[in-house]
Amino acid sequence: MGFSGLETITKYANWIVVVQQDTVGLVFNLLVFFLFVLVILHLVFRFGQKQAHSERAIVVLTHVINYIEDLLSDARAGIPIADAQNQIVRQKYETVIQVIPPNTDKEYRKAKNDFSEKETAGNPLRLVATDVFQPEKQMAVVTALVRKSTALMQILEALRSIDATLYVGGGLIRNAVWDFLHGYSAPTPIDDIDVIYFDPLAATKEHDEQKERTLNAAMPNQRLSVKNQARMHTYNSDDQYDSLEDAVSKWPETATAMVVRLSSDGRIEVVAPHGLDDLFRLIVAPTPHFEGKTRRYRSRLRQKAWNNNWPNLKYINFE
Repeated sequence: MGFSGLETITKYANWIVVVQQDTVGLVFNLLVFFLFVLVILHLVFRFGQKQAHSERAIVVLTHVINYIEDLLSDARAGIPIADAQNQIVRQKYETVIQVIPPNTDKEYRKAKNDFSEKETAGNPLRLVATDVFQPEKQMAVVTALVRKSTALMQILEALRSIDATLYVGGGLIRNAVWDFLHGYSAPTPIDDIDVIYFDPLAATKEHDEQKERTLNAAMPNQRLSVKNQARMHTYNSDDQYDSLEDAVSKWPETATAMVVRLSSDGRIEVVAPHGLDDLFRLIVAPTPHFEGKTRRYRSRLRQKAWNNNWPNLKYINFE
């Protein structure tokens, strides 16, 4: 219509109502201006793109709801919800958050900000320099790393199903923490898995071998070593250990002197007699018990050669 000219447009308009050409010109210019503003708004705010994002968010949210309903249905049927499935739900929800377009709605922005704040506060894997001095943060990171590792959780769940008194030795946890602190994306391979327990009434090598056969049958692809700490004092030429914690406290390095198990209610239980400071400071130091066993301690460190895998380690009383 614009290409027809104002005179032609005025002629067309007078077929319906009598108007002056100046009036037609004003209305025409207002319409052109409105169209110009509409185009600018569309380019700036991308209404079509946001519509597509909204529709995609609805689809993804529907998938999340369906997945949660399936999990709840399984739970009602007596099938426990695994930690990996909870993680999938969280990932799906985070995807929804990412694809929902920006919104100026106050409640929407408040909900999204609350989620971001909780994610920041509740994610123990976000460390700052001072966190290595906070025992609560250290324990939270260990727990998070264990739960994040499918392999570790499978091992702990298998041990719990066979014998709830069994613990995994600290080597697996030590590796996971050092990998994390070195920024490795893939876990460092392990040679074997140390499984320990404390039972003075079954302190025989044959009893350990029987447990080892049972565990190997349940986890045929793992190399397992089972040791009842109630008998290991004789092997180490020590006095009788009076508890599992006492035995662990006499292991060679403070960073490795810890054990972990999965409790009946699903909690990660950590026994670390010397704390976790040296582990998180990347310090390899002898336990007080091993300070008098210098030759054995140094021989062990040369054999392990951990600095080849984790170059930021700091050795104490090695040279």
